[in-house]
Amino acid sequence: MTTLSLPLNEWLPDQPALNNPGLTRAHNVIPGAGKFYRPFPGAEPYADTSLPSRPYAAISLLNNNGNARVFCASKLGLWAQQPDTRAWGDISRPGGYTTSDLEGWRFTEAYGLAIATNYSDNPQYIDTARGTKFGNLTSLVKGRYVATLRDFVLLGNTFDSFDGAVPYRVRWSAIGNPTDWNFSATTQSDFQDILGGGAVQAVIGGEEGTILLKTQIVKIVYVGSPAIFEFRTIYQNKGCAIPQSVITADGKIFFYAEDGFYQLENDRLTAIGKGKVDHWFATNSNQAAYNRMSVSIDPLNKLVIWLFASADATNLTPDTLLIYNYDTGAWSTASSPTTFLFNSLSLPITLAALDRHGSLSDVPASLDSPVWTGGRAFLAGMNDQGRVFSFSAASLPAVLETGEYQTAQQIAAVSPDPVTADRALVRSVSPKVHGPGDVSVAVAGRVTPQAMTMFAPTVPMNANGWCPQRNDSRYHRYRVSLSGGWAQVMGVEIDAVPTGRR
Repeated sequence: MTTLSLPLNEWLPDQPALNNPGLTRAHNVIPGAGKFYRPFPGAEPYADTSLPSRPYAAISLLNNNGNARVFCASKLGLWAQQPDTRAWGDISRPGGYTTSDLEGWRFTEAYGLAIATNYSDNPQYIDTARGTKFGNLTSLVKGRYVATLRDFVLLGNTFDSFDGAVPYRVRWSAIGNPTDWNFSATTQSDFQDILGGGAVQAVIGGEEGTILLKTQIVKIVYVGSPAIFEFRTIYQNKGCAIPQSVITADGKIFFYAEDGFYQLENDRLTAIGKGKVDHWFATNSNQAAYNRMSVSIDPLNKLVIWLFASADATNLTPDTLLIYNYDTGAWSTASSPTTFLFNSLSLPITLAALDRHGSLSDVPASLDSPVWTGGRAFLAGMNDQGRVFSFSAASLPAVLETGEYQTAQQIAAVSPDPVTADRALVRSVSPKVHGPGDVSVAVAGRVTPQAMTMFAPTVPMNANGWCPQRNDSRYHRYRVSLSGGWAQVMGVEIDAVPTGRR
């Protein structure tokens, strides 16, 4: 008996299936910190609430009293999650908003304020500890993008009554005062036009700032009066193609450019999707729905997760998660039961407040879930009706598919005896899985690379840990299906013998 060990390496859909060093499919799994995968959890209801339109943006923060607050934006309103009911409460300014069909919302936090902008209306703010309604932050300028940089609030891609629309401009508030936007050498409120890179697509704050334009990346450093900020181009002819793709984590900035996914860290740009998933994403995403993309961080698992509408999505509705492990550089995918992702903080709840659910069976998340502990960060999602979900349910059914290999050559590489065959009979496959669960394997074989790939029926794993097969061919690939309580999957072991002769 000759056994072959085949590890489940990283997912590489942009590589040919034949002799692919990784996987051709890794769905509903999380890439681990090595050559293994873990299950991706399903979503369960966290707040049975609603919005008048789909969610456009959300922010979670701790206010100056140390209490968690969660805000979101619909097309025409701004909302806060109520601690007692977790329902969305309307805290829009009187008269609401007039968000254009081509615009969206963005949030930032500064000096105890939550600040929101949609470009169609004046920027908005609310005191997160004492405020009850949003109000105008300023009437001097509007902006598509907003961020907090040191002691300033920045707006990017602006409009004002003097110059109109200036898509390549960033403008900032007075130092230490987000409500003062009058130009002043004393307060240091001013603006800067950035030429040669097209429109501003994102503004990223922090101790130092970064501006992502259409074809340019600019670093911003505070230098004090009279210049206030130094603007330094660090990349020309490279920028952000999808503003909704931008997110930061652990000092890294992630975004999608015209030619794929990138990571910017310490002014160094890395093409994280090149040769891996860039072509797959371009082929399998619906470009008409890029404005519906959302992105979030799973800090516990070191993941960036993009939610987008696939090429098969109905009505441009986001339905697919693209997952990137920024510790290992590995990717995977998952099906999304939600249409919007965000990072949330759980609101505290008392046992008395659970009475509104009627019975324990109706409580939307298990009592030991971290979402009930106030201030705990968790990956959250919403559907188009504004209902909030946490990704803490049972794992989703997972599928992993290997590359395709000439099995006789693999046998020859490990066999002590000469092998002259060019075909092989795969007799059984043993998935290497930790934890209880339902595990099965299907095998596909073909004689030439031009032939159609046809998987045989799926075979469940028997008591000895093997999935019996009988597939005689030249090239083989393997599909592992998992459900239930499995914890890790590492690879497959293959029982095969040579059959054909050259």
